Amino acid sequence: MITMVEILCPHCEEEIELEDDAKGEFACPYCEGEFEWGMDDEEDEFDFSVAEPSPRQDVLVEYDDIPAIRITAGSIFATVMGFYAAFVALPIIFGGLFVSSIEGAVDSGTGFGAIIILMGIVYLIFFVTGITFGIQMAKGHFTALIVCTVLSVISLIGTIVFWLMGNDSENAECAEWDYDSGIFGECVEYESSLSSVPIGGIIIFALLIAMNVSMLFVPKLRYQYY
Repeated sequence: MITMVEILCPHCEEEIELEDDAKGEFACPYCEGEFEWGMDDEEDEFDFSVAEPSPRQDVLVEYDDIPAIRITAGSIFATVMGFYAAFVALPIIFGGLFVSSIEGAVDSGTGFGAIIILMGIVYLIFFVTGITFGIQMAKGHFTALIVCTVLSVISLIGTIVFWLMGNDSENAECAEWDYDSGIFGECVEYESSLSSVPIGGIIIFALLIAMNVSMLFVPKLRYQYY
């Protein structure tokens, strides 16, 4: 149903009927004078009153600065890296020196000792790097947090890879012995042993990854870094 409104012509003041929502220029049927109707209200063209607010609103949340969170996380990471530097990298280096000294004493001409020393130095550099960035992580540096996360992932992958590359016969239990082969017998069948799995290293590095990833993606923890 069309609703009509009555207005007065601005020229002759005669009553004119227009549709309720009519807008534009019109000519009076009595005096033929032209006039505008509904064009002087800017809100008619841009009516914001009918707009409904969006259900999703971006709210700026400010979190408290808690230094204990980043200090604890960085200290844990640096301590783990220091432990591996002292009890993994350094023993490898010392073992390489020992092997190298034996090779020199017997004049074997081999260089296994030097290779072992080089491996130990690589490990030492890796773990010392972890200690350094762990300290920076404790100070709140976001870049250090990213580096520590990457080092944790590399450590976990390296632990699993070196375990898989190990000699199965050395890391497995004997399932069947052949006592006819020599005095002590000979193992003819091996079975895998859970004792050979580096469970400790896998758990440690997995926990470090979980901790660092939480620091990266949990807003309250991410706020502690800059």
